[in-house]
Amino acid sequence: MINPSNVIILKMFLKKFSLLTLVCLVPHINSHEKDDDPVDLLTLKHVQIDNYNGPLTEENAVLLRNVEILDIRQSNLTPMHQSFLNSMPKLKKLSISNSNIAREVRDISNCCKQLKEFELINSGLPSLSWHLYGKWPLVRLYVHKEKLPHLKENILKDTKMKELTIEYSGVETIDDSAFTHLLHLETLNLQNNKIKQITKELLTPLKNVKEINLKGNLLEKLTTDQFPSLPNLEKLDVGHNPIKEFNLEGIKQLAPKLAEVEISGIEVDTSKNGGVNLLKHSIL
Repeated sequence: MINPSNVIILKMFLKKFSLLTLVCLVPHINSHEKDDDPVDLLTLKHVQIDNYNGPLTEENAVLLRNVEILDIRQSNLTPMHQSFLNSMPKLKKLSISNSNIAREVRDISNCCKQLKEFELINSGLPSLSWHLYGKWPLVRLYVHKEKLPHLKENILKDTKMKELTIEYSGVETIDDSAFTHLLHLETLNLQNNKIKQITKELLTPLKNVKEINLKGNLLEKLTTDQFPSLPNLEKLDVGHNPIKEFNLEGIKQLAPKLAEVEISGIEVDTSKNGGVNLLKHSIL
């Protein structure tokens, strides 16, 4: 457990640089250190910033250069400068939730050369900035309750991403080339958006995908001709879509590992299941 006096020391440091907020630290002081030892800011790996109002600049981050995980919550950033993230070259995970970010004209895509995970949860990130993380070496991108009606190719460029979630974000249309660079993707979660159709061209690059979740969209059709060869696909969820046409005959030739398709909330003839197990969860 972190000694409260150590947290106070950190808060005083942050106040000096205009971070007027509570900061929680994980992990932690090494077990061999005594409780009365001060926190060494240069050893911090995980920093959480809550309820901060103001800019984030290089000055703020001067002693946070070894941070690997940065979690910003319920803050008003006016703005977050390129120099702030550039000051944390070891950053591996960045999470921004329930915040507001003023429009930042400077490109931050050249920072974060080790960033593997990026989480945006009602972040307030301006739509102008959506293309910026295309150059980051992301393995996981989690997007929840963002305004992202149209997925373009340049959003998901130059990554080795294995897990992509964009949910509850109003996605309506997706360019057929949007997933062109996601050759390593294993999990695709687009649940609870406004997607009306999926195409063979869209899914073609996803040769390694194991799970696709399209639950809670506006799909009216689910037929085998919408799918390319997906040799590793194991699970598909299309529950709670207004599907009117359902025909998966021959799907096993394209997706031999497909074991189950979730169809909860769908009221249509599903007899043409292509030999795939169809799941329906009853409402309690």
